[in-house]
Amino acid sequence: MIFFELVWDTQQNWTGLFAHHAQQDADALSEACHTYELHGLPCMLLDDTAAPLPSPLMALIRDDHGISLPQGGGHLHFKVQHTADLSHLSQHDLACGPWFTEAADPSSTSNPSRPVLLEVLSLIVSDAEIAQLETALAKAPQLMLNLLRLVNSVGMGSATPARSIRQAITLLGRRQLQRWLQLLIYAEQYGDSGKPALLIAAALRGKRMAQWAEHGWLGNIQADEAFLCGMLSLLDRLFGEPLQQLLAPLPLDEHLRSALIAGDGILGAALVQLTALEAGDTEHPLIAPLLAKQKTWLNSEIQAIAWVHRLVRESL
Repeated sequence: MIFFELVWDTQQNWTGLFAHHAQQDADALSEACHTYELHGLPCMLLDDTAAPLPSPLMALIRDDHGISLPQGGGHLHFKVQHTADLSHLSQHDLACGPWFTEAADPSSTSNPSRPVLLEVLSLIVSDAEIAQLETALAKAPQLMLNLLRLVNSVGMGSATPARSIRQAITLLGRRQLQRWLQLLIYAEQYGDSGKPALLIAAALRGKRMAQWAEHGWLGNIQADEAFLCGMLSLLDRLFGEPLQQLLAPLPLDEHLRSALIAGDGILGAALVQLTALEAGDTEHPLIAPLLAKQKTWLNSEIQAIAWVHRLVRESL
């Protein structure tokens, strides 16, 4: 099975993908990358055969110093654990590993709209009425502006841009709008100053889990609940407080709460799987997706990655 890790430069910019175990399935990987349009995000794999790879794949070679990049003289480093570790790499190096999911720097989490963010999150979870969302968002005008900017950028080319929450729901639908609001919880905490690494991590967790649910790999779990679980799983790292404390006031179903806090049930197992994928632990056994055909798994993963990359490229 092919497994993907995100590839980053030393400035915390997402620059590509690395595909583990992809040598024997390069044609299928190339087809999936074309199908879901990675928009110039290169997909790298280790290949010592020197045979040409189908576009848009990029071959990397192992040498005495590690995994060599084709241009710039740098290397690709795996298992990078912490943001600070990036500063020890050379200028042209790239990195994989779970560093981008680590806790935010406390000095960067002082956004004054934080109480509103948590209030909006509680309203999202409880499926609140539009009027309640409007009242909460009125307390943070910049959050409302960023929400409408995000909605209009992904609104499938609507001739009439959304200018209110009600119009946004008409344009995208209530469930889709709730997903954008969840994403903005992460984007807004940093204002304009932070790198979006943790946002990318949360968005990818949510989208991956939603995809798995849609394929029936999470039993009877619905895609919206799976997306919410992935997004909430990094809330402690966003706000620098224990997850149990942050989740306490939220009206969550008990099985979702226990999955997030104790790793229980199928959602808990899915979060463990995501952690392994982010860390490049290719030996970790797959959960239910192991039963899927390789092509279905491959397309699901590429589709989720492409969705997050489009979100970052066009909206943030």
